Parts: sequence; C-alpha cells; structure tokens
Amino acid sequence: MSLRLLGLDPGTATFGWGVVETSGERPLHIAHGAIRTAAASQLGERLMHMRDELVRLLQLHRPDRIAIERIYVQGNTQSAIAIGAARGIALLVAADAKIPVLEATPSEMKRAIAGSGRADKQAVTRAVTKILGLERAPTPDDAADALGLALWGCGAARLHVSAGSSRFDRSSARGMAEESGFDRAVRRALGRGRGA
Repeated sequence: MSLRLLGLDPGTATFGWGVVETSGERPLHIAHGAIRTAAASQLGERLMHMRDELVRLLQLHRPDRIAIERIYVQGNTQSAIAIGAARGIALLVAADAKIPVLEATPSEMKRAIAGSGRADKQAVTRAVTKILGLERAPTPDDAADALGLALWGCGAARLHVSAGSSRFDRSSARGMAEESGFDRAVRRALGRGRGA
C-alpha cells in the first residue's frame, strides 16, 4: 500500500517541509523546501503566509498523513511559544483538510532515522540523504528535519494501518516488534544491523 507523508518542522522564520512516499522496499523522495517569512513582518502576517503556503503544499502534494514535530522546550520559552504558534497553524490547516497528523518528539525522529535520539542536525541530514538515495544533502536543515519526520511518519503510519487503529497511538504499536519492509530499507540504507 502506497502512503504519502508530508513532514513539517515548524518555525516562524523558516518552516521546513518534506514529502516522502512509501510503496515498496525503499521510500521515495518527492519534494522538500522551506517556507520563509520576513523578520520585519508582524507575527500575524507571518502566520498568515505560512497558512497560505501550507494550503498550497497540501493541494500540490496531496499527502495521506502529516508528520509534525512536537514542541520541545529546552530553556527558551519565548522560542517555544513562537514555534507553538507556527505548529498551531499547521494543525489547523491539517484539520481543515481532514488529514491525520502523527507527532514525534525530536529524539523519537532522530532515533528512528539516525540511530540515536541525541543525533545532531548533520547526522540527521546524512541519514536522510542516504535513506532517500539523494545525490546531495537537502537544504536548509529545517527541510532535512522535515524529511526525517516524513520518513519517521511512514513507519508510524504503517504501524497505524497494521494495528487497524482509527487514530495513531504509540501504545497500540508497542507490541509490534516485527521488522517491516520500510524498517529493512532504512536499516539497509544506513548499512547496519541484522546482517546488513
């Protein structure tokens, strides 16, 4: 079964996005980029621009699911509030379009994609480049993170479909230890584990 995921890495200055499709052993890169807003603009204007661009992306790429980063506050509350506003716009646009949303913490995505929840941005970018078989690393970093979220979302959505749940719930997938074709492709691309 083919699934198309739109990964979103919210930010008020740069809002990363990436589209990945899975329909076999290897996930396929569709597109990636970033929504940029002017620092001189009011927050409301920036959010309106993000909304318009996200609506355009949904119409263009027609994803089955959206994978978005959960807010992780690490001392900078003001930054978290601004990211929360951008994230809220994305959740609203997804709800309007009736597209299911999967959420991952940064460490969940990094662990799934780069093998460690503490991987830095360069490690995530390298892993995404290798998994998707890209000729060059995706830029900016926010787009690479969004592709990582889309890849994580492909695995999470497959578990969701396999579990027959109407809503993705980590607890429903916890007991499913069998390796999927997607997991094998990721492991092979990274060249590690189980006889890779």
